[in-house]
Amino acid sequence: MEDLATKVLPLVQTLVPGFLMTMIFYWLSESPKPSQFERSIQALIGTAIISLVVSAIKWGLLYLGHHWFVLGEWSNTIETTWAVSLAVVLGFGLSFAANHDTLYQIARDSGLTSRASYREWVYAFRKFPGRGVVLNFLDGRRLFGYPLVWPTDPKEGHFMMQYPAWIVDDDYVDASGVEFLLVSNVDVLFVEFLNRPENTR
Repeated sequence: MEDLATKVLPLVQTLVPGFLMTMIFYWLSESPKPSQFERSIQALIGTAIISLVVSAIKWGLLYLGHHWFVLGEWSNTIETTWAVSLAVVLGFGLSFAANHDTLYQIARDSGLTSRASYREWVYAFRKFPGRGVVLNFLDGRRLFGYPLVWPTDPKEGHFMMQYPAWIVDDDYVDASGVEFLLVSNVDVLFVEFLNRPENTR
């Protein structure tokens, strides 16, 4: 049993940075979670990349120590600290890039893809922030408002509409005394994004 523990623990310590990186990424980004197998493969790839970067850092610090000055002694604890720190930084960095469409924007500008880093549903709301929208319900009703929160999935979740007004025969009827209205996405057929006031003819 002790022999098994001595073999398994180093393996687990080696794999932790990759799993930590993917865990942070999927916690913070709106990317759909793949299967457990796919996430494990991503974690293994992340571990390999982090290991390469840590090896480069180790080489650089040892070179610095041999030629200029010594910062300290390289140890397993230092190596693990670098690996975990890189995992956290990469996890936050990748989630920031995914939530702001940074990497896909570069890829689109380069002609490598036409996709965004999140689904078209989320992309539409992020593309037009602050716009008034009209929710068209399955039963024919229409609701105007400003979405503060919207579902990340077109089939579930809720809209949080600020300053809601029902549209009846093309007239806006304010919901008296209501500043926010929570609407279930399952009742919505489609969403209209309105022009900005300065663009309205």
